[in-house]
Amino acid sequence: MRGMLAGFLALTLLAQRADLRTRVRSYVSAHEKAIVAELLALLAIPNVAADRANIRRNAEHLATMLTRHGLKGEVLDTDGNPLVYGSLNVPGAARTILFYCHYDGQPVDAKKWNQPDPFRPVVRGDGPDARIYARSASDDKSPIVALLAAIDALKA
Repeated sequence: MRGMLAGFLALTLLAQRADLRTRVRSYVSAHEKAIVAELLALLAIPNVAADRANIRRNAEHLATMLTRHGLKGEVLDTDGNPLVYGSLNVPGAARTILFYCHYDGQPVDAKKWNQPDPFRPVVRGDGPDARIYARSASDDKSPIVALLAAIDALKA
């Protein structure tokens, strides 16, 4: 009997996971244009670590994004570049999960880019084959936007 119950619970959990995955994918598909627009806006802010003015712009933009997605977003000043901290308090949560992403980047050699400005995002292709080309698109600005989209999808 115990084995049968464990098997039933395992199948139930698998079905719930599959259903959750389907619902999250559906949410992302329905909101894809807004998610990509948010990423393109973030990518358009130069983020070379030594460029203090634009790093500040990035930090403030990110804090605003966090707040817009229901987190408490704040900029924490340091002797160096500012940190951006976001928290999401969930009633009844028994654990804390920490995600770390960076938003600053290394200097860029614009001559090595196949576009006029590495901080002006370019979308090439259509549909599922579309690709975004911009400095920091994959490291680490896309993961930040993806994480916020996932949080929104889970909340929905």
